[in-house]
Amino acid sequence: MKNNMPLRLLNICRVSSNEQGEGYSLEAQNQANHEWAKRKGYTIVDTVQYIETASKQKERKRFREIIDRLRKDTTIDGAVFHKVDRACRNITDLAMLEALETEKNKQIFFATQEFPQNAAGRLSVGVMGVVARWYTDNLREEVNKGFRGKIEAGEYPHKPPYGYLTVKESKDSRLPTPDPEKVENVRTIFKLMATGQYSIDTLREELFKRGMYFSAKTRRWTRSHLARMLRHPFYIGKILWHGQIYEGKHEPIVSEKVWQKVQNVLDGRSNTKSLQKRSFTYGHGLIKCADCGYNVTAETHKKQYTYYICAQRRHTDHVEKPAWVPEQKIELQIVSLLEKLVLPKDIYDWVLEYLKRSSIQEVSDVENELKSLKRKISESQKTVDAILLRAAQAQDSLADGFMRLAQERQSEVTLLQHRFEQVKSGVQEDNGRPMKILELTQDLSRQYVTFKPPQKRQIANSVFSNLELNGVSLCADYRLPFAILAKNANRPVEYARQDSNL
Repeated sequence: MKNNMPLRLLNICRVSSNEQGEGYSLEAQNQANHEWAKRKGYTIVDTVQYIETASKQKERKRFREIIDRLRKDTTIDGAVFHKVDRACRNITDLAMLEALETEKNKQIFFATQEFPQNAAGRLSVGVMGVVARWYTDNLREEVNKGFRGKIEAGEYPHKPPYGYLTVKESKDSRLPTPDPEKVENVRTIFKLMATGQYSIDTLREELFKRGMYFSAKTRRWTRSHLARMLRHPFYIGKILWHGQIYEGKHEPIVSEKVWQKVQNVLDGRSNTKSLQKRSFTYGHGLIKCADCGYNVTAETHKKQYTYYICAQRRHTDHVEKPAWVPEQKIELQIVSLLEKLVLPKDIYDWVLEYLKRSSIQEVSDVENELKSLKRKISESQKTVDAILLRAAQAQDSLADGFMRLAQERQSEVTLLQHRFEQVKSGVQEDNGRPMKILELTQDLSRQYVTFKPPQKRQIANSVFSNLELNGVSLCADYRLPFAILAKNANRPVEYARQDSNL
């Protein structure tokens, strides 16, 4: 409390879909937050309830408006969320909340997750934020699994390329079909290119002369569109997805013979082998030059030793030439930076114990949500059955209305069932995830040297930001929550009171 006055908090409730918003989630969050504030003796000055996804930055407009309000409004001392993943599911949002605390002295609380107001508490929030980010990434993977299933069945889950229309076969199936107004344009484009007498640019001009416009508004074809179109295997009945080719159910527009001729023309009609480009572990823009900001590039000397150097300064006249830094020296410095994430055993044990207890609370919350969803599904299904019975007993003039109403209610049941499966799946996959992340971080410096180059690059990019080479020394900032670990790993912290909330 400030000046013996109760803290004045903004109550923030968020769900990520209309499906949740129509259920009990917003109401449950609001009630839990008010009950928590009442127990603590705090005052809720205003309540904000909104529906917004936490995964796409461009769709986080409402969240940023709330953060801006908290920064500017001096009559509000902080905010309370239901839990960490209701506040953020990406590292950027977590950093914005931390900035409110450090720069504006605002206090951020989570009604169902009590964190102590010290370094250990901030560390726990950081770990939970990473788990929330994992949930978003995992959801994206589940969507991709659905896409893969459709593609393996020969269906195309996206908008088809130029020359095709999408025809709805059933409720869940759409089949691309040749567009009668554009199909001949596609065949002509491939036939002209197959002659070997045109480049992409001259083909554009030829199409314009023939009056074969891309659309009524855009007459000229763009070079990039033609290039993508001529490489697209979709026109021969195949689907390219994540580098693999699948057989499609849709009708081909171009014969494989003509398509292959076009590929030969685009490849230069030669069998010359392209040079293999070596992928260096720390090259390709991962590290910048601290002096000029340009990328640090890599070269192999004597066919086996890899060295790194500023891509710009090596080619310009400087009084002091940049040093060639061996890859081994860079790797040793990265390992040294990773070692700073290792917590002292007493702090590690405390955080691990806290996460275990928090995980138990999470499971309890999810079980309650599952019970509520199961109850709603049962009640909604009974309503559907009752409406269908009325439809069977009603006169013909009224039966159609009852049937439409039954279909609407059945759609609601389907949404509830889908949400039930999502929550149930999340419980099975998220079990013990925070503890595993913490354990992995503590052993990362020892395991790092055993990883392959792509894994090393991925770890370096995930843990660090602003990797810079200053002479032969590597400098880096840590991303959240690793910055919290590095900040508190090697200094004592005051432990929070071990009360019933921990």
